[in-house]
Amino acid sequence: MNKGLRGVIAGIGVSALLTGGIVSASNRSDTVQRFFRNIKITLNSSTITPKDANGKDVEPFIVDGTTYLPVRAVGEAMGFDVDWDNDTSTVVLKNSEKNHREIQIEDEIFSERLTTNTWNGEYQKLNFYVPSNIEMIESEETVVSYQRYLEIIESINNLSKSQFKPYDKQTNYIIYWHMAKDVIENIELVDCEEGDNEITLYGDYTGEGYVPQAGVGVFIAIPTNLPIETPVNYVECLCPSEVEDLMLHGVQGRGKPIIYLYPTEETEVNVKLLKEENLTCSYPKYKGEWKVNAQPDGTLIDRDTGRKLYSLYYESKNEKPFQVEEEGFIVKGEKVANFLEEKLAILGLTEREAEEFIIYWLPKLEANPYNYIRFANEEEIDSGMPWKITPQPDSIIRVLMTYKALEQPIQVQEQILDTPERTGFTIVEWGGTEIKN
Repeated sequence: MNKGLRGVIAGIGVSALLTGGIVSASNRSDTVQRFFRNIKITLNSSTITPKDANGKDVEPFIVDGTTYLPVRAVGEAMGFDVDWDNDTSTVVLKNSEKNHREIQIEDEIFSERLTTNTWNGEYQKLNFYVPSNIEMIESEETVVSYQRYLEIIESINNLSKSQFKPYDKQTNYIIYWHMAKDVIENIELVDCEEGDNEITLYGDYTGEGYVPQAGVGVFIAIPTNLPIETPVNYVECLCPSEVEDLMLHGVQGRGKPIIYLYPTEETEVNVKLLKEENLTCSYPKYKGEWKVNAQPDGTLIDRDTGRKLYSLYYESKNEKPFQVEEEGFIVKGEKVANFLEEKLAILGLTEREAEEFIIYWLPKLEANPYNYIRFANEEEIDSGMPWKITPQPDSIIRVLMTYKALEQPIQVQEQILDTPERTGFTIVEWGGTEIKN
């Protein structure tokens, strides 16, 4: 796209811009008085932050009662490709050939899938069987050579070179794969964009079923002329209903879920998160599953790195945003610490676990005049991030606090909390999420 389009549309009001009105004028230079009123632009309830071709913010303004908007920002937000024809001084709006668009919700950038079409470039996609005893292999994140492409195929069980279309041996490859146990996986390749210094794959991931003791992974190969080691990024696209939920309820995520493991004797434990596609951060780096040696006092040894740990950590997106419900608690900011000490003990956390919870969440809650707090139930937690623990624990304690900052108290029915049993091999998880709707 030509980056010469930098200004705002001249002489076109808000209604004319959005309905395609046209204004003609001879070349001239006028001195005008512009008025700035912190004008905001929204599209389907999503706020657009106008930027020029260099990424700098551009503020709409008013001249003689007409509101001027940046045509690039508005056009691209509506799914058009925007270009500038310098020879004819024409702004060119065309239907985009892309199957996705970038949108901003609150302070975060997301990719939305616009059509059910997949990328129309040349690529191959195959599914492959993942037996329970296979070692999980992380996808390459750079362009690879033809030889490395063949090596990767051979390293992944049940992938055969004969399944792939033969290419010129001088061709390099963009390679992406995803493999997991117990899940039938699929990725639809929405778009592939090649820049000067990187490649971005836009995909739509789906987990299409559960397969005990096995799984189905997906492998994508794209021939490219870009050099070896060019970085390859993967971006997950949201469907329209997911975008609508984010616009309606705000951007939510599960903050700092911490997992503790307490076997009755030293035990090899595997922890698998069954909605890996929702992860935004993890430590140790999650690669299909965590494999640790766990001791009764909670000490963990990462079997891949030998590193000593006391917990497993991840953050993830919420598929279904939480809301203020009829039940819960209203807690003054200054009384949050005492409240959490009492309720976390009821929910089964030890003093050490509760202390770590409070240290993390207290600054976020104490600063608010009041807080609505509710602890999610087992079904809500499991639907957001189901897991599989091997061997099966005797006791599972999962605590997920939902909260919303309040200026004034509201009326809710006090939530009744149950105390779980804590016997035998016990796994404990705590985390929280802010309600933003």
